[in-house]
Formats: sequence, structure tokens, C-alpha cells
Amino acid sequence: MLNLLNINVGLSIAIIVLLFVILYFIIKLAVKAGVKEAYQELKDDGSLK
Repeated sequence: MLNLLNINVGLSIAIIVLLFVILYFIIKLAVKAGVKEAYQELKDDGSLK
């Protein structure tokens, strides 16, 4: 019984860690795309030299 509980807790922790890793990469890609878009807009406006 205790061993089964440890397996369930281990799987829960693994799923949480996996979700955080996926969330990290989604946010990283979104920020990168936003920075590229903002840079392109500034470049097109002539704000950047």
C-alpha cells in the first residue's frame, strides 16, 4: 500500500515538473516572438538607427 502511494506521488511530481518545463518553453517562445515583433515595428518606424 505504501509503495503504491509513493509511485502515485512520484508520478504526480513528475507530471508537475513536466508541465512547468512545457510552460517555460511556451512563455520563452512567446516572449521571443514579442521581442522580434516589437523590434521589427521600431525598425519600420525609423526609431532605431
